[in-house]
Amino acid sequence: RRELDAMRARFPGFRGALPEEARFWAKADIEKFLASGGTSRPQETGQRSGPSCALLSRARLKMASERVSEATAEYRSFCQKFRESRDDWTLSGIVECGDVPRMPVADGLRSAVVVEKQRDWKARLWNMEFWRRECGEAVWLCRLRCPHFQDDAEVVDSFVVEASVEEYVEYARLLHRADRKCAEENAVAYPRLSLGGWLPFCEVMRPIFVECWRQLGPPGVKDFTARWVRLFANALNLDWHEAVARYYSVSIQATGAIDRLHTASCGSHLWVNQVEGRKVFYLFSPQEVNNLYAGYSTGQSPVDIFFPSAKRHPLFSEAKALVVTLYLGQTLVIPSGWWWYSVAIEPSVVICHPFWNMENKVHFTESLRDNFDFRAQGSRALQENIARQLESLHEQVLADEDSDMEE
Repeated sequence: RRELDAMRARFPGFRGALPEEARFWAKADIEKFLASGGTSRPQETGQRSGPSCALLSRARLKMASERVSEATAEYRSFCQKFRESRDDWTLSGIVECGDVPRMPVADGLRSAVVVEKQRDWKARLWNMEFWRRECGEAVWLCRLRCPHFQDDAEVVDSFVVEASVEEYVEYARLLHRADRKCAEENAVAYPRLSLGGWLPFCEVMRPIFVECWRQLGPPGVKDFTARWVRLFANALNLDWHEAVARYYSVSIQATGAIDRLHTASCGSHLWVNQVEGRKVFYLFSPQEVNNLYAGYSTGQSPVDIFFPSAKRHPLFSEAKALVVTLYLGQTLVIPSGWWWYSVAIEPSVVICHPFWNMENKVHFTESLRDNFDFRAQGSRALQENIARQLESLHEQVLADEDSDMEE
């Protein structure tokens, strides 16, 4: 409000009142409104400084009604980093920030690695336009803060807007045209929502998934997830393709959309396949957990990696990190226990797959409890049977050996 009053003071000829929604306009739109005596509003100008679309309009209205008056802390921090970076995404103020190693295959999981684009890659055409065309009417929840943290308490922390895939693609393209440099003064006018963790392969895209799921991941990765999911599905008379499809998600993100610093749940390894755009990833090994002020039980870190608080998080200055800008066709493989943060620097589409093998199999059945709602499975007797099946499956997984993985 003080900033709005200061801007108004620069236009003494303006005699009216600023509308409540003006706090969600871009700075240039407010100035144009004041200079015009209140006759030129953003939606009337048709200029790039204040465009809108269905999803952005709903988000702005909901922000106003819920009194969300500032962007998230991590987005404001990124805006400053973007302004200063000149495409250099190295972290300053820490012991070391090196490059993620690049490999032709993911041979072992001793460190995070980038696997280069493969010939005849199955997902190469699955960009935003593909998802808009094939699944445009599918609806998902878009969030300001991803992932959700246990200590999130403010309204902005749980802010969500429902949108179709077609609406989100329109929104992502609009934000890139209007605010691709992520100007901090536009942070509230152009909120950064993410359409993350979407599961299209469980629904309309299931036939395509059944046909090609084996070819989605990078070469060299040992992945027993499908084998163990099949054991689970057979025990409970479920469709195993539908069950394993829950382990493959799509995230579509506008420029500036962020995944906060966290580690994958249920002790999983993770690969992230860049289908469109570019994302910057920062990674920290499990040995950095104390420097990240992170909790193993929550898988979350509160540190602002760009401008950390010397008072609250002094140990972060002793951290070592890896950084990579992921391009179309490349796959980032993140081992179990590694911490990561990402931000889209262009409209982005990624396919994500958490996976388990001999190294982290002890955690696999935790993922079944996360991905399937057993609480809704009928009577108490049935619940007890499911519990026994999960315990039996856990023992089978622990006894499994690193042998032929073909189904």
